[in-house]
Amino acid sequence: MKKVGNSHWLAPWEQEEVIKALVESDAELVKYDNNRSLPLESGGTTDIYMNLRNARNDPKAIELLAGLYTIPLLRVKVKRFGEVPDAVSCFAGPLSLKIGLPYTTIREQAKEGRVSKANTIGRLVREEPFVLIDDVVTDGASKIIPARTCLSAEVDLGPLIVLVDRQQGWRKKFSDEKLDLEVWSGMTLHDVRRYLIGHGIMERCKKDVEAKNPIIVALDGKSWSDVLPLIDQLRTTGCILKVNDLFFWEGYSNLVPDLQVYGRVMVNLKGHDIPNTLENIAKRFATNPPWAVTVHASGGEAMIKAVVKAFEGTPTKILAVTVLTSMDQANCEEVYSRLPLEQVKKLAAIANRAGAHGLVCSPQEAAALKAEYPKFELVTPGVRSPGADKGDQERIGTPQGALEAGASFLVMGRQVLGAADPVAEVRRLLKEEVKVA
Repeated sequence: MKKVGNSHWLAPWEQEEVIKALVESDAELVKYDNNRSLPLESGGTTDIYMNLRNARNDPKAIELLAGLYTIPLLRVKVKRFGEVPDAVSCFAGPLSLKIGLPYTTIREQAKEGRVSKANTIGRLVREEPFVLIDDVVTDGASKIIPARTCLSAEVDLGPLIVLVDRQQGWRKKFSDEKLDLEVWSGMTLHDVRRYLIGHGIMERCKKDVEAKNPIIVALDGKSWSDVLPLIDQLRTTGCILKVNDLFFWEGYSNLVPDLQVYGRVMVNLKGHDIPNTLENIAKRFATNPPWAVTVHASGGEAMIKAVVKAFEGTPTKILAVTVLTSMDQANCEEVYSRLPLEQVKKLAAIANRAGAHGLVCSPQEAAALKAEYPKFELVTPGVRSPGADKGDQERIGTPQGALEAGASFLVMGRQVLGAADPVAEVRRLLKEEVKVA
């Protein structure tokens, strides 16, 4: 059967309409809880649970879902479809009538107490175009036996069709199991979450929690599929999300609004070019204003002013990068012919004249800068707990030391993301070292 590619079978505007209908249904087809206490069958908890099996409580919900699933089934041009009990069982019959196709029920395990121990009800016809449908796909474990049952019967198996892809590991699971099965979803759980938060149905994070959290998590060296499960869990902690290389992988236009679902966004652009170029780039970002954008103070006063002007009327902070924390004294003298603190002060003066809102500096310069520019927001990379590996950073400090020196925000990437439980590590840092929770 022809491959379906990576696109969803619902367009973005259709996704919005469908999510709205699901949320407003009297059958409670979507459960949500900002405290992430909803249990998952596969273990763990979540903030959003798709509960399509509840359509049994409302004939209108059954009609809605049967109508939805006609969209992908008509496009793949199958002769029969298979349903995996029990979330879609309530509308499989109405869907069969609506589309004029027979269907087969395929269980993971044969039902006990039956004369026939088969795990299928209905036919599987050799070389017949066939697809499986289900409500969601998570890690894909529950889909392996049904898919292999189909392949053993030598049907022409197309993609697994689901309404929502929870993006929680099915690709790896199928690869590990050597199962060549595509998933074609109507939307992702991220799309559902973006709708709920964007329409004020769920909170991104409690405002007081967000306001008290000074930790900026650097999402460096990761793809969107790697980042998503992390920021999903970090969302309610109120961390700021710093991105740089992810923009080059995912593109600039959609990434900021996607990330803003999970927290304030620091666009670590580190812009350094002629004023006109930086102004044009800044205008692109100003359409979805992030929490902050960085530019190199060494780009000069006119360049910084151009970026400040582009963001006028938005809440975005323009942060001027001084001397990189990876540079030690010898590097700084070689590049700038000055000691780090002298060069940082020189660049801070340029940023101040240009109207920047703050500086990016090492914890070691924070005290001197706070004394001279008390209104500046100071963002300090190179922050890690006492005894933690400093990696490629040279001018570093501890969370407590940086805050006591005058830092407003602490960039902590590898220590948080490398932890066995990033959320637990953030909560530990806030309680034991930052002392705000």
